[in-house]
Amino acid sequence: SVVQVTFSIEVQTPQIAVQQVLKNAAKCRGICRGLNECTKLIEQRGVVLCFLAENCNEKAYTTLIEALCHEHGIPLVKVPDNKKLGEWSGLCKYDKEGKARKVVSASCIVVTDIGEESYGLKYLVEKFRLPIQTREA
Repeated sequence: SVVQVTFSIEVQTPQIAVQQVLKNAAKCRGICRGLNECTKLIEQRGVVLCFLAENCNEKAYTTLIEALCHEHGIPLVKVPDNKKLGEWSGLCKYDKEGKARKVVSASCIVVTDIGEESYGLKYLVEKFRLPIQTREA
């Protein structure tokens, strides 16, 4: 007989929640990066969730993404650091100790497929009242 054991990581901060959601979305190729790809997908309403870095130095960039998300009813979550957003979405290499190296910053990441349910997604939905249907809801 097979016994399945699952370990769950309790989410205590929005940063951990964002990491979990992006990791699960990346596993099923459900994330896109960059202004052109993100705006195209937002306009086509092919986006479940959008992450925007607060420290983006292009005001027009953030204004455009915010306006498009608002216009199309796409949940927008702001993340403090574009380097961290890039790391969490896989835009880096890891060394032998597991530390991120050569991190490419990302000002906007859109999620087209959330992948498997996670405590991170549930946390974001509850904390920010996101209009995303979870299987448990």
